[in-house]
Amino acid sequence: MRIRQNVESDISPLSSEGTFRFLFAWELGRAIEFSPDYRFDFEWNAYSDLDSEDTFLDLLVYTDPTFKVALEFKLPKSSYPHMTNSTQTRAKICRDISRLSYLVRKQLNSIRLGYFLCATNEGVYLTEGRKTTNPQYRTYHESTYEPNTIIPKGGLPNGIPRELAFPNHAVRFEWEGVKTIQSRLRITGKFAWLTPIRVSG
Repeated sequence: MRIRQNVESDISPLSSEGTFRFLFAWELGRAIEFSPDYRFDFEWNAYSDLDSEDTFLDLLVYTDPTFKVALEFKLPKSSYPHMTNSTQTRAKICRDISRLSYLVRKQLNSIRLGYFLCATNEGVYLTEGRKTTNPQYRTYHESTYEPNTIIPKGGLPNGIPRELAFPNHAVRFEWEGVKTIQSRLRITGKFAWLTPIRVSG
């Protein structure tokens, strides 16, 4: 919430996903008064047994080495003329949640909990619309995946060429900073902010 308030008030810049990760690690440190036991690690190679590329976890945090928390971040942004590939990004969002579930289930590197955080200034992630390419990757507002959902593999080049196992609890996409105007969901500030998705065992 503090990151969101600072970004929306122009106190903190949010130019990249890397900035998002750093801001979170910093604000978490502030929240726990920079405990001498606070540790964080960017880009730990967590997924080499699952995928052949992009195998690094965004952020690992802990104060107790026997109970670590894994976090993944996404910040799809529109910057004309270089629009993001929304289909591929939707697929990667779902892959990140599935990967967090994998880490928590296996308790790899003492990971006991996961969180997925996302913000976007593109409306394509918020509403279902007429998505026809790899529609199984649903990120739109109030969409819910039931416990133990298996998302079928997606067609290349924009899908994930393997099934994605979701957690044994429901996963719901709730976007904040949005408002329905003339029957359309619109972003009211700089970004729409996904209510963080908690991934537990």
